[in-house]
Parts: sequence; structure tokens; C-alpha cells
Amino acid sequence: MAGDKPRPIRRVGVVVKLSSGEAIALGRKLLAELRRRGVEGVADTESAAALGAKPGPPRADLGRYVDAVLVVGGDGTFLSVTRGCPARTPVAGINMGTLGFLTEHAPEQALPLLDDLLGGRAVIELRDRLHVVVNDVEPRSEFLVLNDVAVAKTALARIITVNVAVDGEVLSHYRADGLILATPTGSTAYNLSAGGPIVHPGLHAMLITPICSHTLTNRPLVVPLDRHVEIWVEQGDEEVYLTLDGQQGLPLAPGVRVAVRAAGEPLALVRDAHASFFSILHHKLKWGEREG
Repeated sequence: MAGDKPRPIRRVGVVVKLSSGEAIALGRKLLAELRRRGVEGVADTESAAALGAKPGPPRADLGRYVDAVLVVGGDGTFLSVTRGCPARTPVAGINMGTLGFLTEHAPEQALPLLDDLLGGRAVIELRDRLHVVVNDVEPRSEFLVLNDVAVAKTALARIITVNVAVDGEVLSHYRADGLILATPTGSTAYNLSAGGPIVHPGLHAMLITPICSHTLTNRPLVVPLDRHVEIWVEQGDEEVYLTLDGQQGLPLAPGVRVAVRAAGEPLALVRDAHASFFSILHHKLKWGEREG
């Protein structure tokens, strides 16, 4: 969105982490500040009662009805907004959680952030998303994913076989606990826990990371984002679950193909103007800090 003239912001969505009293208090403060400035604040259906506000659209749909969204919570709360959010609607995260790779802004930055957002000075970065289609089911299921797509066995299931094809060519038959397809934005989420690489979000790529692979030669792989990836599990692997951004999920029957490719619309993420991706890694992961 660099170089584009900012759209006037007349309606701002406010979403809060409901288990955090601090997030709710800050959300109320933001709604009051929006009213003071003559801007309409819209609380999502899930947050409205806690905020003492009129219920607006459901959280996953909120981005379609407002000009910007403020998320007060952690990365999970942030992700709950993004799956239905169009590229024209910037989303800013105020971190009330722990790591907060997506919710970059500290609570004390909330009002300056609002100033920048309403004044057209916010730093907006487009983040690639994945379009996921589950074929061979009725009705056909489609999802928009910012972080990752995961196929994994249930708690009591044995090792499963996940087949992967790239542009129609079979890549591998992974014998593992599961498999993750991640964006660079999602490289610091489940992918990181599974031993996958951290990838700068400015790169257009898709990460393929096995979860606890039974074959030591199966390693994480990074492919160009314009590749079309299909995954499916073998017959006999009955207890398998497909999870999208840790927010949505469904059982995955053997042989059902999941098609994953670049989404047509990225997400407009409002960045902290004073923090780079590298400084965030240094701070969040404590890289380079001496022990003792």
C-alpha cells in the first residue's frame, strides 16, 4: 500500500481479548476516544458485551464493515479477525499477550497508534496469505490463512503419512506426526516450534515443515509462493485433523485433497514504525542476550 493515498477512516472496529481485564479496559478507552474524535467505533459481536457497546458484525467478518480494526489482545485474538478481512482494511494489534509477533504495539502506544491511523501516517505492510480449498467434501470448504495450515494426528493416533505434491509433481510421502504449510508471517508460529526456518515476511514463499518426521532426511523446505501445493493423507490414517491458523479445523478423511496456493488478497498489517523485523526477533526471542 506504499504510495497509495490513505482511505479516510470513518469507522474503526475494536476487538478485545475477553479473558484479559486489561484488554477490555483499553478497548473501552479506545471506543471513548473514537467517540471524542467523531469517529464511529464498532465492537464485534463477541466483544460488545464486555465493552458495553452495541454489537457489531461477528469478529471474523468485522473487517468488511469498517475502515480499520484495532485488536487488543494476543496473536490468537489477532488471527480471529484476519480470516475474513479484505486487503483494503488495515489491522493493528496492541499486545496484551505474551510473544506478540502480530500484535506489535505496546499498550502505551495505543493512543499514538490511533493518531497515526486516523491521520494517514500509519506504517502498513502487506502480508501474504494462503487460499486453502478442501476438495471432495460437500459443501466444498475454503479458507483464508495468514499463518499456517496444519495436518496432524489426534492425540491417540499413530504416525500418519502425509503426501505432498507441488505443481502436480509428488514431492514426498512424509511419515510423521503431521505437516505444516506456513507463510513467512507464520514462520514464527507453529512452524518455529516444529523446527522450521524463520523467514522474513517480505519474501513471497511457502514453508513445508514436517512435524516430528519419522525419516531424518525429511527436512523443512521453502518454495516460491506461486507454486500450487496439494496434501492428502493415506488410507488407514483415520484420526487426522486439518487446522487453519489454529482458529478453524475439521477432520480430514483419507484421500481428501487439500489445495493450498497464494491468496489473491494479502492482509494490511499496521506495523510499529519504530521496530524492524530483526529487532522484534531480538526482543521476542531474546537473541544475542547473555545469560547470567
